[in-house]
This record gives sequence, structure tokens and C-alpha cells, in this order.
Amino acid sequence: MPTLTDYNRLSQDVLTSGVFDDIVTTSELAPWLEFQGHSGNAFLYDRESTLPTVSTTSVGATLTDSTMTTSQTSRSLAQIYVQLPLNRFAMQTKGNVNDQKALHLQKMSKAMARKIEDLVVTGSSSTAATEPEGLTALLIDDSRLLMADDGSTPSSITGSETELTLDRLDAMIDMVEGGKPTVLMMNKTMRRKVTSLARSTGSGVVLNSEQLFGHQYTIYNGIPIVINDFITNSETYENAGSWPSSTATTIFALKFGDGNQGFTIKHNGEVLEPDIQDIGIRENKNEDLYRMMVYFNTVIFSKLSCAGLAGIDSEA
Repeated sequence: MPTLTDYNRLSQDVLTSGVFDDIVTTSELAPWLEFQGHSGNAFLYDRESTLPTVSTTSVGATLTDSTMTTSQTSRSLAQIYVQLPLNRFAMQTKGNVNDQKALHLQKMSKAMARKIEDLVVTGSSSTAATEPEGLTALLIDDSRLLMADDGSTPSSITGSETELTLDRLDAMIDMVEGGKPTVLMMNKTMRRKVTSLARSTGSGVVLNSEQLFGHQYTIYNGIPIVINDFITNSETYENAGSWPSSTATTIFALKFGDGNQGFTIKHNGEVLEPDIQDIGIRENKNEDLYRMMVYFNTVIFSKLSCAGLAGIDSEA
């Protein structure tokens, strides 16, 4: 819990940003994410499994029917929350510049944004039943993680850490069908590595930068690089089995939204507007209690819209 010293320090600056603004601007990833509202507590979605067969024929020949199949998946919305007390003495005596309640909600929203960005990558209902599905778990399920060591796409991640090469990165990008991915998502370690490789003599890679959504992005062959520091440099992967990771990391190539059949956040409630609950005064303490909750889970509508390059040696 914040001390009175913390409240005193926080009261020195004028509060200028609201809850919605803070969730968006504290993250490079948030402006790219696509959201789709949902009224229930779980949702179903269909994916094509096989297409109908197209054949050739001759005049008068008997034509043969073909079939197409889809698979249906159910997913429940996860409940993500943060709960924080506010000392009423501090709220009354240290609110000369900032409104302490507004400042508390701002800090809660920032923490919520960081947790969502974390869960977008690391969430796994098989690891923790209350978590939403993150990208790593979704791509493992779809065999869409290209291994840096041998270029395979296994359903159970095995191998060893291998140094990043632009050839392997480009091969992963090419796994995304229907045009280039919207973004490449990686941590800062990998951005430095990609930048170093791209600047090597004869790489043929065009690197520039562009300001988008108030952030300066490095552009790799026309694809913005989005930084997510919750992508670890010591990845073991969800169903790794004997994966011996100590330095592994992942780069993701992503499309977003239902229109692109890409990665989408299904949510109940307004987009980026948490359910803010004023619990009231605690019975045994001079505190007001506030809670913030978000209800969401994730889906990739077509596995061909997203991919990842896994098992990259972050120390190479």
C-alpha cells in the first residue's frame, strides 16, 4: 500500500490524463490491437478445416460432390482485476493539486494495461485456468511457431536456442498469408539484433522509422516493429517438454482484427474502459477501496494470419 510519503510526492504534479488515455499511451502495442464486443461470458467461433475439392471434368462425365469442414471452438472470458485502497486522510490532506482518487485510478489503469500486454503474450489457460489465451499458447496449438534451429513447425516445441538470421526471420514472415503482417512484435533485445543484422553490408534490408499513434517505430521492410517487453529472453514455451531454454525468445508476425482474420481481443464491456468499482469505506481502516476489472479473451480467426519465430538465442 502507498505510504503518506508516496501520496505527498504524487500530489506535486497536475493530473492531466484520464483512464482511457493512460491505457492507450503507456503501450506501443495497444493502438494496434483490435477488439470485438461480446454480450455473454463465453463465445464460439468457427474455423475452416478443409476446403471443397476442385476437379477437372470432360463432356458428359459424372460429377463428384466434395465436402468442406469447419471446426468450432469455445472460449470463456477471463476476469482480470486490480484492487487498491486509498487512505482517506491522504485523500483529504494531500489533494491540493491532484485529485488522489483520479490519480489512483490512473495508476491502476497503467498496471492493468501492463498486465494485459503481458497476458497477450504469456497467457495460458493450461498453465493457469483463470488466464486468457496468449499468443504463444495459440500459436503452439496451431503449429505456427517456426523453430529458429531447423525451420520446423512442431506442435510440441523442442530444440535448442539458435542465433537469429534474417533468412529465418523472412521465412517466418512469409508464413503469414494474404499480404504482409501488420506488425512484427518483439522485445528490445531482438530489435537491437534485427537492426544490427539489417545494417550489415549486403543484407538488402531497408530499415527506416515512422511515427505512428504517438510512438516512433522502426520499420523492417515496410513492417512496423512493435516492442513488448513482456516477451521474455528465457522462454520455455507452454508445452515444451524437454526444452532446455535459458536464453530463448520469440518474434511474432501478426495481423489484427476480424477483417484480417487475425488476432482479436473478445471483450465484455466498452473497449479499453474497465469496470471501475467503488467498494466503499473499509470497516476497520480509514480507507476507501477501489477495484478495476476487465473481461476478455483472445482468438486468432485464421491461423494463416499470424506466426512466430521461436527458440531464438537472445544472447547470441
